[in-house]
Amino acid sequence: MKLTDTLQRFMHDKDECLVYFTNGTYILAFIKEIGDDYIILDEKDSESVVNLANVLRIRSYPKNEKGKKKAIFV
Repeated sequence: MKLTDTLQRFMHDKDECLVYFTNGTYILAFIKEIGDDYIILDEKDSESVVNLANVLRIRSYPKNEKGKKKAIFV
C-alpha cells in the first residue's frame, strides 16, 4: 500500500491534522489534496504544498471523549 492511499483517510474524514516534518517543526492544517510526492495543506489563512519526503508523521488532532480538542505537548 502506498503512503498516498493511506493519507486519503485523513482527507475524506476532514480531520484537522498535525503534520510533523523531519526538521522538528509541525503544521496544524487540513489535507486538501494528495499527489504522488506532495500534499496540499489548508491552514487557517494560507495553503502550503509539502514534499512528502520531508514529512515524518501525520496524525489527526487528538480529541477527548466529548469531541473537544485536547492540549498537545510537543
